Amino acid sequence: MTNESRRVQLTGGSTFIVSLPQEWIRKNGMGKGSLVTMDINGDNLTIYPGEEKKKEVVRTMEISSSVTDDFLQRSMISIYISGFDTLIIKSSTYLSQGARDVVKKFTRLVMGVEIFEESARSIVLQNVLDSSSFPLSNALKRMIMNVQNMFQDTIKAVESNEIELIENIISRDDEVDRYHFYIMKEIGTQHVEGGELTFYLIFSRILERIADHSVNICISLKNGELNSSEKKKILTDFMRFTNELLQKSTTAFMGADLQTLNEIVNSKDGIKEIKSKINQRKFNDVTVSSITEEITRIGLYLTDIAEITMDRYIYRNQTVRI
Repeated sequence: MTNESRRVQLTGGSTFIVSLPQEWIRKNGMGKGSLVTMDINGDNLTIYPGEEKKKEVVRTMEISSSVTDDFLQRSMISIYISGFDTLIIKSSTYLSQGARDVVKKFTRLVMGVEIFEESARSIVLQNVLDSSSFPLSNALKRMIMNVQNMFQDTIKAVESNEIELIENIISRDDEVDRYHFYIMKEIGTQHVEGGELTFYLIFSRILERIADHSVNICISLKNGELNSSEKKKILTDFMRFTNELLQKSTTAFMGADLQTLNEIVNSKDGIKEIKSKINQRKFNDVTVSSITEEITRIGLYLTDIAEITMDRYIYRNQTVRI
């Protein structure tokens, strides 16, 4: 591998050009009028001779009759994240109905995967989503919106204790997971090193955890009972404080000044103080204690978002003013 430096030229007032090495042209049997393909990944540009010929990625999963549903689903998600165009799931004997149900559930849990072919011993899945039509930034924005809505509805659920709303929030966790798995897959399969993608991955993971804690609050509501307006008010006040941080931190990730980010980071003490005051009330109520803990964890995750956004800001800017 050799490195060469070449100057960018300007022609026609608006077109930038750069010459290609003669040796590379000759080696690839190219000349005037030959076609090249450019692969653009962030700040990196790779040039290939001829038309792009994408190699199909085919993966195979051989499963035994003793595999558990959880293990099968987790393994399929790992394969999805590592990337495939076609996934063949097969058994040496036959695929049980339980395994087939897991595969069908998997296609609903991830984005762009459909069952293409099915037989007694195998199921063939294909990834039909063109990721160029759904960039990472769009996936992240959708994920932010889903998490924000989940938490806002969780506040309403604490106030009303409506079982239908509680069940709805719990079911929406799968949609957040869909975006998280997609972001993991896209970052993993782009084969590009860089801090920008790292920040996207960490942010996506934090959002996924916040959604999980919203679900945990709803499960506590299902299993327990908030039998006084005083308890509901204390919890919802804490949640509204946290929701304000959620709005600020997620908006800040898309662009904010360091002063705003630092203020969010410094909210840690306020979160811990509110938790301490609630615990000092000594309600002796498991539901109140568990929900308080979940809200606290969400709040601390939001300060983590502000911290990684500060890191991202500094990574992107050569000159930093504080």
